[in-house]
Amino acid sequence: MLEWHEHIEAERQQPGARVFLSDYNGGHPYVGHYLGELAHTAPRHLADITRYSGLDEDLELRSKIAAMHERYDGVAYGERNVVPAGGSSSVLGTFVTWLAVNGHRRIHYVAPVYYKLAYLLREFGIEPVPVASGHAYQPEFDLSLPDERTVLVLTDPVWYAGRRVPVHVLDAIATWQQATGSLVFVDGTFQYMPWDGRPGEASARLPAEHTLRMVCPTKYLSIHGYRCAHLLVPAALRQELADLHINLHGDVAVSDRLFAHRAADLMSRQGNADLVGHIRDNHARLTASGALAAWTPVETGFFLFGRPRVPHRWFLALDERYFELDGHPGYVRINLLNPTAIGALAATVSDGGASGTPRNGGPLGRSPSGAAAGEGVAASPHSG
Repeated sequence: MLEWHEHIEAERQQPGARVFLSDYNGGHPYVGHYLGELAHTAPRHLADITRYSGLDEDLELRSKIAAMHERYDGVAYGERNVVPAGGSSSVLGTFVTWLAVNGHRRIHYVAPVYYKLAYLLREFGIEPVPVASGHAYQPEFDLSLPDERTVLVLTDPVWYAGRRVPVHVLDAIATWQQATGSLVFVDGTFQYMPWDGRPGEASARLPAEHTLRMVCPTKYLSIHGYRCAHLLVPAALRQELADLHINLHGDVAVSDRLFAHRAADLMSRQGNADLVGHIRDNHARLTASGALAAWTPVETGFFLFGRPRVPHRWFLALDERYFELDGHPGYVRINLLNPTAIGALAATVSDGGASGTPRNGGPLGRSPSGAAAGEGVAASPHSG
C-alpha cells in the first residue's frame, strides 16, 4: 500500500500529469466567512508575533476545544483532555513515537489506516496486525479482537468512501476495551462532516480512560493551508503526550494558533453546515451528469468512492489498492471539493456519447423523472 502511494505521488507532481480525481486539495465558497478577520487582517494585528505561539499553554484554546466537543458529542471533556497540535501529521508522529518510547513493537488495527501512519509504523519498526477482514462499513466485515491488552488503531470515518464506522462495531470495541484494558487510537481526521446534519461522533462514546481520538479542524472546515489538529486523551496521559509533542515539533506559527481559536469558536456557534451542503450539491451535480457507473453511498466527508463510466486509465486516481481493499474493480476515490476532478469526469459524458449514457438534462441534483441524484444508478456490490 505504501509503495502504491509513493508511486502516485511521483506521478502527480510531473508536468502534464493526468487529472488527479483523488486530489488532496479542493475549494469552497465559504473560506472567507469561516476565516472571519483572519481573511483580511495580518496576524501581527491580531496577536503578539514577537512571542512564541505555544498551543498547549493556551488554556483558553484547550477549554474552547473541550466545550466544542461537549456540545457535539455530549461527553464531559475538559481542558485536561486536550492536546492541541499543528496538524494531524504531527499528532500521528507523536503517537507513534510514544508507542516506540513505551516499548510497543506490535499493535493491532482495523483497515484502512492513513498511509502516513503506515509509513511511521514502518520506519519505527512497529508491526501492525489486522484484526478484521474487510472494512467496517462492508457487510462481510469480520472483527476478531485479540484476547490480550494491546493498542488498537482505527480510522473513523472510513475516509476514502465517506462511511462512518457503524455503532455496533464501536460498541464491540468498547466492550473489548473494558475487558482487556486496551488503548484505542481513533484517527478522526475527517469527523464532524455528517451529511445528515446530526451532531456527535459515535467514537466519542468509547471509554474515555482508554481512548485517544484525533480531530482535525482544517479538514472539517476544508481550509488546509492552516495547520491545526488536536488529540482528545485520558487526563492521566495528557501531560506525557503534550510534553512529547512539544519536544518533537515545537510551537506553531501565530496564524495557526489564531485559526485554532477561530475554528473552535465557529463550530461552537454555527458549525459547518454550509460547507457540507456545498459538498452534497457537488455530489448531486456529478451523479446527475451520468459520469459514474456506480458508487458507494456517502454519509460524511468530501470523498466519494465510485466507478467512472470511462476507463480508469484516463485519470490519475487512488483505487482499491491504496486502501487495503478488494472487490471494487474500477472504483476510485473522487474529491467532491475539487472542481477540476468533477469537471473532468462530467466532460467524459456527452449527449448520447461513447458511453451510451446520455447526459442528464434535468435540474441539478434531480433526474428528469424528479428522482434524487443517485437513484437508479448501481451501488457498489460491497456498499453495505
